[in-house]
Amino acid sequence: MDAFISHSSKNHARAQRLEAALEARGLDVWLDDSEIRLGVLLSEELQTSIRESGRLVLLWSRAASASRWVNSEWLMALHQDVFVLPCMLDETPLPQCLQNSVYLDLRRIDDRDVDKLARAIQEPHDGANRLAPAMRSESPELRAAIEALAEGQLAVTDSLGRRDLGEAAEAQSRLDELTDETQGTWPLDPMVVNLVGYHLKNAYMLRHWDALQAGRAPDDDLLRDAEGRFFETLFIEPHDPSPLNGLGSILMLQRDLDAAEFFVEAAIRAAKRKGMASYPAAEQDLELVRLFKDG
Repeated sequence: MDAFISHSSKNHARAQRLEAALEARGLDVWLDDSEIRLGVLLSEELQTSIRESGRLVLLWSRAASASRWVNSEWLMALHQDVFVLPCMLDETPLPQCLQNSVYLDLRRIDDRDVDKLARAIQEPHDGANRLAPAMRSESPELRAAIEALAEGQLAVTDSLGRRDLGEAAEAQSRLDELTDETQGTWPLDPMVVNLVGYHLKNAYMLRHWDALQAGRAPDDDLLRDAEGRFFETLFIEPHDPSPLNGLGSILMLQRDLDAAEFFVEAAIRAAKRKGMASYPAAEQDLELVRLFKDG
């Protein structure tokens, strides 16, 4: 295929118009209907389709920015060295990491705009986009708060690993106030956002421990909120191992195992690129995902 079109179901009619216009120009495109048809993020079929497409056409809008399907697809494209072509359907800003990319304005989708997109699809690109660098600085106070949160969360997960729910609940409770204070003081810092995601995930696991041990994953806003925090962090740095693994762990809890496996594997690869000898938490999650898949 020449291109994979990623879009929110709320923009489906416009995506269909674009698909027909590109095919009329001789291009072979895949219009993703996974949000409508499958109810899963990244089936193996969908992963293969993105990997084998020359380009991912990202139809970006307010609805797309809130779509877990769309955000999973463009992140997966970057991690498979597929070039992303952002196309704006409204005024919603692109994810920060893509804001240096040339984008097309498709708010009208007229013939001239489609011609531009068709040419962009056919242009040679060497791998994925060159991303905007993530730049942040830490005050001593922020560093201390991050270290305290990370240490406290490790105590929670260690207790859960020993199945000591009482101790885990006490450790989680001690973190509640610190998490709220840190988030209130540094609400935009990506490391803080990421750690809030883990705090929410741990709260979900404590709340539903018995159900999870019985192979059930109750629907709960905690899980959706945690997922949103990991996506928010990856909007800034899509190759950060921690939110990649956090997203994978959320998907594992939701039994979306193909997508979970992809993002946990991406976390392990990203950790190696950053010089980490190993990433034990991700390696353990990957083992669990594959155990569940083998069923």
